[in-house]
Amino acid sequence: MRELAKKRLNENLKQSVKYLTLVFNDFFILALIFLVGALMFWYAEAMKTMPTNLWFYKPLTGFILWLPLLTGRFVTLIKEADMQFLFTQDEQMDEYLKPMHRYSLVLPFILEILLAGIVFPFATVKAGISVWNYILLVLAMLFIKDTELEIEKSNLYFGKKLSFGLVSLVALLIAILSAYYPMVGLALGVVGTILFAPNFKPSFGDKMNKKLLFDWRYAVESEKARKDRVYSVFSMFTDVEEKQVSIKRRKYLDFLLPKSIAKENPNLFLYRRSLLRNPEYLNLLVRMTVFAILISWLVQDWRWALGLSCLVIFLTVYQLLPMATEFDRNFMYRVYPIERQDRGKDLVKVLTLGLLIQWVLISIFWLLLLPINVNLFEAIGILLVFTALVVATYLPNRVRKMNQKNFVIRWGIEK
Repeated sequence: MRELAKKRLNENLKQSVKYLTLVFNDFFILALIFLVGALMFWYAEAMKTMPTNLWFYKPLTGFILWLPLLTGRFVTLIKEADMQFLFTQDEQMDEYLKPMHRYSLVLPFILEILLAGIVFPFATVKAGISVWNYILLVLAMLFIKDTELEIEKSNLYFGKKLSFGLVSLVALLIAILSAYYPMVGLALGVVGTILFAPNFKPSFGDKMNKKLLFDWRYAVESEKARKDRVYSVFSMFTDVEEKQVSIKRRKYLDFLLPKSIAKENPNLFLYRRSLLRNPEYLNLLVRMTVFAILISWLVQDWRWALGLSCLVIFLTVYQLLPMATEFDRNFMYRVYPIERQDRGKDLVKVLTLGLLIQWVLISIFWLLLLPINVNLFEAIGILLVFTALVVATYLPNRVRKMNQKNFVIRWGIEK
């Protein structure tokens, strides 16, 4: 079973590396450079004017260090076929889950240590936490994450199951307590790891989980949900073959669709409907808009907000371009007498509407979050001009090239 676990982990690592190379493309690296630079600039400036030893600094430190614990759910890589082929291996599942447990610790531990390094100046200078106590606080967070994974592993067996939300809430309370009493938090984390360790069998162990009975159905569903979350992150930047998209109607957005489709352009209707109901495209538009608003609030400077918002709008267009070929493999779309010659222009119209909505929302939040002056109104105008240039020049050219490339691939015609 341990060899099977290692084989699956290697396959999963190769798949993750493949998608990570696509995610961390030139555009995303450029965005990260701007974002990290803006955050570090804001952080350095805020540290100069921030008062010291306010009452909420220590709870805030505990809350920030708790955030990485939300990542890195327990990885099992269990497949639906395992319910038939590995059904008799219940007693060996502990051996299978040991390397999975270690693998699940990698991401949250890396994020925790990186975030701890960033928060270190604030915690030691402004919150009044000594260096030694801060180290104990970080260690407590690492042990708490290990305990969370032990609980998730215990949930894979029949018996009483603890919800992730409840466990995370308890972890948050311990994190805030640890900011005041690091030794207490560290002790609670170590005790939790020992109590839920598979080799430790307390008196209540048999009542909570029966280790001999592995809950295969629960394990399969949990792994499917975990993979879907990972694929959702990857799908923000590239196409993910393994991700299954479920189209949902959102009634509260129906006002953006025409009430009568008798005189509606078919391509316009299809692209607009796809943008509003396909979770990949709509969630992307929402996330990028929220991202632009968030970084604008963090930097609190109209110049940085303008530059980063322009970058966000460009990345939004870049990631929505796959809509150009969305219906190429749809049999019904090719059968119906739909004019496809100008569908690129129809897509540009739909994306233009989406980007204008994005510009309006960003501008409204700029007026609410940033200091109102002449420069801010100039920035709003410049952002509108940039959006217009993108939809007038870059977007049509890319859509036309994608359609031509797809035509060549589909019919085997060389340029």
